[in-house]
Amino acid sequence: MLTLVEFGLALAAILVAASLFTNAVEILGTQLGLQQGAVGSVLAVVGTALPEGFNSIFWVKNGKDTLALGNVTGAMVFQSTIPVSVGVLFTRWDLAPLDLLAVGLALISGGYFYAVLRHPVRLRAKYLLVCGAFYLIYLVVAVFAVV
Repeated sequence: MLTLVEFGLALAAILVAASLFTNAVEILGTQLGLQQGAVGSVLAVVGTALPEGFNSIFWVKNGKDTLALGNVTGAMVFQSTIPVSVGVLFTRWDLAPLDLLAVGLALISGGYFYAVLRHPVRLRAKYLLVCGAFYLIYLVVAVFAVV
């Protein structure tokens, strides 16, 4: 019974925090003069994908590269199946130049990381940071594209 109570409290905390976060992102976007699409696609990404990346960096730093790899691959498997399936089913696919940039950078980053994994080296934070640099490039370009 205690487990159900803990689960309920954790779920309630997540829902409240998610509501506060999305409201804060909307307010920040309004104050920065960004369009609604930019707020959703650029600023909200910081609150969803970035913590996972930092967790992986901390785990690699502490010698827990199996956890880091599991975190990255698990997040990627989820993000490349569920949201993409919803997107394919319920949206039109007109790729703008910014979308093509995201695709290109993701493929380059994935190819780089695949090449790292093919060699018998210990997984280090610097390899994940290189992949994070591609993400940062996209964020910078996307922010300047919508401003």
